[in-house]
Amino acid sequence: MNFKDYLKEQTKKHSSVMPQDIVKMCYQAAFGAEHLLSDIKAAEEYFNAEFAAVKESEAELYEYISPDFCRVNLAAWKKLSLPKEQLFEMFKMTAEQKNADADNIFGDFIKTAEETAKSGDFPFSYENWRDFIEDYEKNGIRPVHHSNRYRNTEYPAYRIISSRFIPEISLL
Repeated sequence: MNFKDYLKEQTKKHSSVMPQDIVKMCYQAAFGAEHLLSDIKAAEEYFNAEFAAVKESEAELYEYISPDFCRVNLAAWKKLSLPKEQLFEMFKMTAEQKNADADNIFGDFIKTAEETAKSGDFPFSYENWRDFIEDYEKNGIRPVHHSNRYRNTEYPAYRIISSRFIPEISLL
């Protein structure tokens, strides 16, 4: 699969995506979760609180966002009674990985998203994409939150983990 395939797959699964959700996915697919772990203790406390609050779900356990990274659904993890400590450990190990080329990868992913928006393969217009991306680019590469529309429709609760942990999840 190429990155455009991952983008299309995500928009099929989550029709409420907006331009900022696509940028968030591009960012996560390039950088993983490294920006979320500056304070491990605070990240673990936040994870535990979010995990406790999330309602169990039959949702997919994980969704690939690139060949290198997946979003692991906390509600599905909880439904399967998998050890939350194991998920946090995989998240932590993923976040500790640094990719010196992540800025370039992110740029490539944004270009692919631009092409995808231009071809009409997103549930929003190319003009919406351009409006968001022009504003985003004024302040440089940085993580963004999900759009209100996505949050209110999808109720996202997940952690980014390296795809190399997928076989390990299958063994739990």
